This record gives sequence, C-alpha cells and structure tokens, in this order.
Amino acid sequence: IEQSIKEPGKKFFVIVPDQFTMQTQKELVSLHPNKGIMNIDVLSFSRLAHRIFDDSTLNRTVLDDTGKSLILRLVAARCEEKLSVIGKSIRKQGYISEVKSSISEFLQYGVRVDALKEMIEKCKERKALALKLGDIEVLYREFMNYIERKYITTEETLDVLAAMIPKSELLRGSVIVLDGFTGFTPVQYRVLEQLLLCADQVMV
Repeated sequence: IEQSIKEPGKKFFVIVPDQFTMQTQKELVSLHPNKGIMNIDVLSFSRLAHRIFDDSTLNRTVLDDTGKSLILRLVAARCEEKLSVIGKSIRKQGYISEVKSSISEFLQYGVRVDALKEMIEKCKERKALALKLGDIEVLYREFMNYIERKYITTEETLDVLAAMIPKSELLRGSVIVLDGFTGFTPVQYRVLEQLLLCADQVMV
C-alpha cells in the first residue's frame, strides 16, 4: 500500500487463490489510508488470464465445468463400445463428474494422453487398473480431439496465459504480490516464470 501511494503511476497486482479475492480486496481497502485501492488490482490466476485475454484476440471459448460435462457425455455416448469397464456405468449418476475431475487433474499437472498410455503399459499386471486407465485414456483423447481449436478448458487457460504474458502491456513493469498459496501446480509455475521475467518486482 505504501509503495502504491509513492508510485501512483505504477500498476500493482495482488494474486491470491480464487476464494480469497473478495476478502483480500476488503482487507486492502480497510488498511489503505484513503480507503480505496486505485492502482492495486486483486486477482486470482484465472481472473488474471481473463484480463489478459480481454486485451488480446483469443478466439476460443473458455469451457466451464458444465461445458466439460456436456462434451464428455457426448464423446462417451459416441465411444461407449470402446469402454471395456466404464462403458457399463457411464450413464450412472456421478460417473461423468468423476471422469471430468480426473481430466481436470491431468490438465492441471500436465499429464498428457501419451503419459496415460505409458502408465497403462507399466501396470499391465494389474488388469483392473489397466482397463480403467484404458477407458479414461479413450475418453480423455476423444475429449481433447473434440475441443481442439474450438474451446479451451479453464485448466488450459494458464498455459495460454503463460504464452501471452511476454506480449502483455498490462503486466510489463508492474509489481506483483502472491499471497495465500500453500503451493503451486506445474502450470502455475510456468505462469510464475513468465511473471518474473516481465514484472519489475515479484513478492511471494
């Protein structure tokens, strides 16, 4: 706050986990002597991505959880006969949601379809696990093929963000503060690497 008052022309970004943005804004406003934060922006990683995308020409729709579930239902129906284990249960309540959660985790931690194939090869002795992973690999591949060049998942937005940060005027020469995180996912580390390169100062 003191630094933002001394340098009114500079941009300050406070990046916090999604659930803490409102609370952090409230705290900063109450601590500020003028009870207002003109050049301090409080954002989460996902809100930062949307801010950068607004300034660019990204022509792909960002898929939320509902969109992911609908597409997964569609691709699951198309390849039901290829699913040796999950195929029998894919219409049961909660199954699509579980598959969606698995795919979200894969995307967050950079697990690609090829990596799943390697896992299946390594656990062939554990037949039930290999079969389940095989089904998830089919759904994951079909899902990624379906959304290619049309949609982008919320997890992938951070990879796109990392690629766009070097070209962003919004962040160049700014001061960035990260707070409230207990750790970072691999894709968040890629974003941090780019932030360190383009900001004047990064505080964690």
